[in-house]
Amino acid sequence: MPSSLPPKVSVIVPIYNTATYLPAALESIVRQTLCELEIILINDGSTDHSQRIIEEYATKDNRISYYFQSNQGVSVARNNGLQRATGQYIYFMDSDDLLHPDALLHCYEICEKDRLDFVCFDAESFAEEPQIATQYDYTRKEKIEEDKLWNGIELLTLELEHRIFLVSPCLLLTNHVFLKKYFQGFPTGIIHEDQLFAMQIILNATRIRYIAKPYFKRRVRSNSTMTTRFSMRNIEGYTTVCNRIEGWVKTHDEWADSIDLYLRGTLNAVIWLGHALTFLEKVETVCRFRRMRLSRYVTFKNWIVFWLKR
Repeated sequence: MPSSLPPKVSVIVPIYNTATYLPAALESIVRQTLCELEIILINDGSTDHSQRIIEEYATKDNRISYYFQSNQGVSVARNNGLQRATGQYIYFMDSDDLLHPDALLHCYEICEKDRLDFVCFDAESFAEEPQIATQYDYTRKEKIEEDKLWNGIELLTLELEHRIFLVSPCLLLTNHVFLKKYFQGFPTGIIHEDQLFAMQIILNATRIRYIAKPYFKRRVRSNSTMTTRFSMRNIEGYTTVCNRIEGWVKTHDEWADSIDLYLRGTLNAVIWLGHALTFLEKVETVCRFRRMRLSRYVTFKNWIVFWLKR
């Protein structure tokens, strides 16, 4: 007889044209040692044979439900999945990556034991060309105390000061009640939406644990968002997110120092990367920073790099 209890974890997977990698990603979810899962697959208008793979897995595993939407991006897909989720905890998975078999069980047990808002862990990268994967470091072992119960501002400050703040939703398991209370959804129409998610939940959290294990396996692909050329799309995404985060200080002055530290670190990194833009894109970037009053967070040195580095 089916249980009337909610699933322990809802796994939300946006899918867009990842048929080559999707079976391996789904296998890593359905084979989790935590069995009480709700697996929500959101097909974001795929034009390859992802839908056929989705239907095959749904036929084999009754924990899987799936939905099709016109192509609207990962944010809309995640938000739609979140609206349908009923689990005690939420996990966002990417459709071309892999998850360690014990990840959700271990995270769930720690969350329940310590009544956590969320638990975070590390990742390791892999690619067909190994030298590419080594460029992406998602390890915080020995930099964050594993046995400590952290509050959000304390952990955020440590991570920002040591430049180890990781924003991917795939690196944490979040209490559903906590998420509903403090997270208003992923912003649509931009990239770097994960920045807003990570900042919103960590600033509101009072009970966090860190697991020093690379439970998430991130596939580095040449045509993905993180490996494509830095462009105005990146500038638009980062500035939109930073502008919104800056506005939180008006209602949460206790966050001011943490937000200032985040904005300085993020926007200086953005402007340094912006040296690869064209001249006209640089002019547009400067105008955007001035209009949004974000220029004050960037050092004179990085503005020099922005204009002169080739």
